[in-house]
Amino acid sequence: MGFMSPRKLRWGLLAAAGALVAGSAGVAADSGAASTTLSFFSGGDGAHADWLATTDQPPGDTDNQAVQLQTTNDAPTFAAGYAGILFHHVTGIPAAAFPDSEFWVRSTDYAGPSLASPRLVVEFQTPAGTYDGNADLRPQTLTGSWQDVSDVNDYPNSAWDVSGGGCPFVYNTTWPTVQSCFAGDTVLSVFIVGDPYGYRYLIDDMSVNGKRFSSASDNGGGNNTAAGPAATTDPSLLPAVMVPAL
Repeated sequence: MGFMSPRKLRWGLLAAAGALVAGSAGVAADSGAASTTLSFFSGGDGAHADWLATTDQPPGDTDNQAVQLQTTNDAPTFAAGYAGILFHHVTGIPAAAFPDSEFWVRSTDYAGPSLASPRLVVEFQTPAGTYDGNADLRPQTLTGSWQDVSDVNDYPNSAWDVSGGGCPFVYNTTWPTVQSCFAGDTVLSVFIVGDPYGYRYLIDDMSVNGKRFSSASDNGGGNNTAAGPAATTDPSLLPAVMVPAL
């Protein structure tokens, strides 16, 4: 199974399996009627997420901004210390209509097996509004340089892992397979998260629901407020279900 993490993170927010999430404040469905925006969240313990003014960017990007995810090592419980980006106005979009996603990452202080961090998570729900599983887009390895995390441009190093829906588990696959696994479902939440290993990640040029985020100015109508070092508690700024790495 390649890089798969030996540790299943036990984040203290919501159970990953069978959670009933319909009607919660953070996941009000508009089926993509509004333009996708983003916000930041923190698991506390000193972790933070924010826009960073920097010239350290992917090739060809010259806007001098990237998102910084600074995690903290929360061993042995791994209940805090994560940091992430939540995407809004995606809930209720049919899986069949939701486009593939992509992001660029640079791990500034670590190179090696990624342990599925950072990853872009798409969560799905049944027509009844019950959590039905998720798919994670992640690199298998982190090089320390900028990497395009894309199942189109960087396969097989970057690909999707699937758990739930009609597929108990599928490893290192592409987006069309994800869509087939969740046929009939709709999107519940989409987020990028860095696990609480104590590493710092720069994230840039994110593409979610057909919209590209490269700087704070791309987040019109969104919330650019930094998260952390205390834990985010506003449910509208948190994913519906905080699932561990697959």
